[in-house]
Amino acid sequence: MNDNKHFNTAQIERYLSGDMPSEEKLGFEASIESNKELFDLLQIYRTIDAEMHNTEKYSSHEAALRSTLQKLNAAYFRSEAPVIRMNSRKQWYRVAMSAAAVLVLALAGYFLFFQSRADLPQLADRYVKEDLLHLSLTMDGAKDSLQQGMAAYNNKDYPQAIQLFEAVYKAHPDNSDALKYAGIAYLITKAYNRALACFDELAAKKELFSNPGVFLKAVTLLQRNQQGDKEQAEQLLQQVMDEKSDGSKEAARWLKK
Repeated sequence: MNDNKHFNTAQIERYLSGDMPSEEKLGFEASIESNKELFDLLQIYRTIDAEMHNTEKYSSHEAALRSTLQKLNAAYFRSEAPVIRMNSRKQWYRVAMSAAAVLVLALAGYFLFFQSRADLPQLADRYVKEDLLHLSLTMDGAKDSLQQGMAAYNNKDYPQAIQLFEAVYKAHPDNSDALKYAGIAYLITKAYNRALACFDELAAKKELFSNPGVFLKAVTLLQRNQQGDKEQAEQLLQQVMDEKSDGSKEAARWLKK
């Protein structure tokens, strides 16, 4: 079992770095869909990868984050427990395998520290780069067009993803996920007007129990950041928070900055 975990770890590092050959990549992505342990491990790696991206971007604040980690180590582990350092992605990967709990706490402290110093467009940009970088494939192994679109999105083949999402939605107008993913693909490619059209249509679907349309529209406006966009986005975030709809936790945190 340990050998298998080490094998998966090496694969994940190659997969995320883009060094995995196409044929092996296809097989690996098939394994992700059928192996829940591998799927969960990949999500941890993706979180760390996004965190390291921001660590490099905000390296001047490393001392403050290190102080937070020291306090967390003292509170949740033995006093001799090592402090997590931010020297390389591989070191973070090894720490995640042996001390995932302190990693989660560290990430929470990190986000709270920096979000208090960022304005709304920066927070939206960070949300897009971290939370919308990948779409989570379901574990049922289905190979329908929606799943194929999600796989294309995760491979950064956004034109193909958009084509598949729009085809699904055209054939099945009740498939709100296809509409949402099309909007996200437009957002990630900076086609903001098309993204806004998708999210407006999504927000209008009042019958949905869970509907992130208004929140995603606010994110898109903050990303576009034209005259009046920020003010409109603030109103939408307040609406999301008041109605406790999808994205309300992020909206409350962003507006509280």
